[in-house]
Amino acid sequence: MKVLVVSHKTEKDIGSLDPILVERGYQITRLLSYVDAIETIDPLGHDLAIFTGGPMGVYQEEMFPYLTNEQAYIKARITHDRPVLGICLGAQLIAKAMGYDVYPGKQGKEIGWVEVTVNDEGAKTPIRHLDKSQTKVMQWHGDTFDLPKEATLLASSEMYKNQAFRVGKNIMALQGHPEVQRENIELWLATGISELKEQNKTVQGLRQECIENLPLLQQKTQAFFNEWLDGIEQQ
Repeated sequence: MKVLVVSHKTEKDIGSLDPILVERGYQITRLLSYVDAIETIDPLGHDLAIFTGGPMGVYQEEMFPYLTNEQAYIKARITHDRPVLGICLGAQLIAKAMGYDVYPGKQGKEIGWVEVTVNDEGAKTPIRHLDKSQTKVMQWHGDTFDLPKEATLLASSEMYKNQAFRVGKNIMALQGHPEVQRENIELWLATGISELKEQNKTVQGLRQECIENLPLLQQKTQAFFNEWLDGIEQQ
């Protein structure tokens, strides 16, 4: 199996999903959005494409033109029902590629460890491992999106309804960060102090929450991702 991983900050954006792909023997192509040209890559040339998070907004294509090329790549894969996993910005890119709006959320930024409620449809999918009865999920976003009419909503949080959705069996989008590792969080803390202050949060406080919640999330993420990979491999 060949997988394309598209990152928007560093190649470590994929976090705890990376060792799972390696262990399963995937051939991984790593692309940094601001360095590598995704338009030179065949959208159907990989068995799976993963789009990670990033600090930019999908609607900021004028400042970050590679986002437009990423949307075209994703649209081609969706048209041919080829597996795509989108995380945070990646989920928003999927929605935009399908023709739906992405915009700053009216409820403000959702930052920290959040309980996500998996609905009845989500309970039939690997997303069930990320339900609030199993773990909290790390969040760091201010944008949200309109749910594509072709999509099935799988999970919601108190602040934002569209926490996870799927399109068919091969397209999965997650607003939160199940992939997060300690090094990801430390980078966010170092660059997001002003955002934390806006939410009346502190670096020390959020770091302590991570110590308390991260080990369990990593266990549940492993269960989620392995089960989802099993599903797309069997098709």
